[in-house]
This record gives sequence, C-alpha cells and structure tokens, in this order.
Amino acid sequence: MLQYDKPIIGLKRAYSRTIQLLETGEIGRKIDRKFFMELSTRALAVLCAVVELYIRSGEPIASRQVARHCGLGLSPATMRNVMAELEDGGYLSRPHTSAGSVPSDWGFRLYVDSLPRSSAPPPAIQRYLAERLETVGRRLAEDSEWVAHLMAEVTREAGVMVRPIGHGPVLEAVSLVLLENSLVLGVVVADDGTVEKRVIELGREVTREYLQTLSNYLTRQLSGTALREMHSLPMDDVDDSSSAVAGEMRTDAEEVARQLLRLEGSDVEVRIAGTDNLLATDDFTQIDRIRSLVSTLEDRSQIAAEFRRTLKDGRTQVVIGRESETTAQGDLGIVATLFFKDQRRAGAVGVVGPRRMDYQRILPVVEYIGKSLTQMMENSGAKHA
Repeated sequence: MLQYDKPIIGLKRAYSRTIQLLETGEIGRKIDRKFFMELSTRALAVLCAVVELYIRSGEPIASRQVARHCGLGLSPATMRNVMAELEDGGYLSRPHTSAGSVPSDWGFRLYVDSLPRSSAPPPAIQRYLAERLETVGRRLAEDSEWVAHLMAEVTREAGVMVRPIGHGPVLEAVSLVLLENSLVLGVVVADDGTVEKRVIELGREVTREYLQTLSNYLTRQLSGTALREMHSLPMDDVDDSSSAVAGEMRTDAEEVARQLLRLEGSDVEVRIAGTDNLLATDDFTQIDRIRSLVSTLEDRSQIAAEFRRTLKDGRTQVVIGRESETTAQGDLGIVATLFFKDQRRAGAVGVVGPRRMDYQRILPVVEYIGKSLTQMMENSGAKHA
C-alpha cells in the first residue's frame, strides 16, 4: 500500500522557511502582513510547531510538547509565555482552561500561507502518480470519476473533481421592472456590454418599491460572478427586520434567479470519492460532525459553487474552517487547484478534509495532479475532452 506518512517539512525547517519568507516579503497571500509582522520570529516558529503537532495528533498541544519537539531551545516556562502571546493574538485557543492549545482558523491560515507553493511531492509519490495517470489518463474525456478516486487514494481525504469551471461574461447588475400584476421584466447586464431580458412570473402581486429592493439584493449576491458559472444562488441574510418579509424575498430571489439566469446546474459534473476516508478518522466520530460532513459532500451544487468562488483568486487555493460557509459547517478544509485546456480554465480538482488536514503534504499532491491534467488536456488524446 502507498505510504505517505513522513512529513515533507520538519519543524525546524518550517521555522527557517517562515523566517525567510517573512524577510523577503513573500508571505501572506490572504493575510495582512502588518499583523503578521507584529509576531516575533520566535512566536512564528512556535505557531508552526503547534500547528504541525496538532495536525499529527488531533489533540490540544501542551507547551512542554512544543518545547521538546520544536528544537528552539526554549524552556517550558518561556514556551508557555510565547503560547500565551499567541492565544492573546487569536492564533491559538484552549478548549478548556486546563487543556493545551489548538490552532485557530487564523493560526492555520498563517501556517498554510507560509508553505512553499513551488514544492513537489516526494519522488516516490511522483512516480506513483505518473504511472496511474498514464494508465487511466485516456479516460478523461469520457469519465472523470477516476480523478476523484486517485485524489482520495493518495491524500486519504475526500477527492473532488469539478468541470466545467471556465470563464465567461460576468454579471454587473440585475434590474427588475414591474409590467403588470405578477409579471416582471428581468434585465441582466454583463461586464462585456451584453444585456439579457426575460419576462418572469412571480406568482403574486408585488410593488415597484419591493422590486427595487429585490434587484439590489440580487445584484449584491451575484455581482462579479461569471454568468455561465451560476449554478446555485448564494443566499445571505436579507437586510430586513421582518423575518416574514426576509423569507419572502429569499423565495422570490430564488425564483427570479431560476427563471432569469436558468440556474439549473445540470451541465456541471461534480465527482466526489473517498468519503469513507474521512469517516474512518478520529475527526468524525461525533454524530453531529458526521451529519455535517455527509450533508456538505452530498450537496454537489454547493461544492461546485465553493470551488468556483475559491478559485477566482488564483490557480491553487486553500479554504479553512469559518473562511466559508461550506467548510464552517463541518469544521472542514478545502485544497483546490485548476487545470487548463488551450490556456483556458477547464475544471478543478482538490480535496475536502478535516480542518487539521496535513496541508504541507496535500498541497503538492493536488498541484501535481492539476498540472498533470493540464498536460493531458493539451495532448491529442484529450482533444475532445
């Protein structure tokens, strides 16, 4: 069986890497570097150590464990002071006052953003992936489920494959004009200058003032999203003190989106494999977490929408815990990357796992598979994918 348990980067190397990135200014894709600079280099090294120890054990980390393993030569008393500093800054938290510390989402974010994005899987893993991709790669055009299975097999998380995920005209505004009774003219304006119009039947009489509020709500929800990528409508809370009115507006927004934007999602392929990998771990033993995990993975449209939102910011992205509604539900993490055909975004692959997944091990694997799929899409065998 394929073994991949040894960390790519040890604690001492993590410390050196973090300091180097801090000094060169390369750190902080999603973080505010000003706040990162407020931590001492010693505190940064301790944070890296706590995160890596927590990833390995899943248990709260005591100061004596960090002092024993991180190689910084700090006494347990000094280590306690540094960890208290990290707790005050919101990078660590304590489940109980007498327990050790666990990284917060913010602590995980600092750690993940310090990982080198140019790293590659170990040679043995690269050879294994190359052989598997060569064996089954020609099936990409007809069947992409094997990609999700391969991702799940190598990472031991839930593997995900989403396509298509390409670019297109981006919505700028939605306008709703009352025609008569319950008939409404819906207008969509895109960033390329195109205007789409469609008559919508709401099923109940509404006022012009209500339609203006509904137009503003839809524009706020959907502005900046590629039109052909709209396969679900994100439903944030409506700014209204009346829950009844808010409920009506959410219902009407969904109906307008369905008729005006054709949000059916039938042309999106979402493959997920390896759910059993997660259910076999200690992270998912409580019934509430199991329910949240199953609910999240069963909602294919939500997963597709999350991958699209996440990958707007770059080729490879990581989402942690409360950074999104999808990962917050089950205290999860997502690692995702794009693959391309003819230099256009063709799809995305990645993994869904517990928030404490081994990011330094998984990130290189996800990126390697994404780049390999791009090469496959560019050769003649994937011409019709």
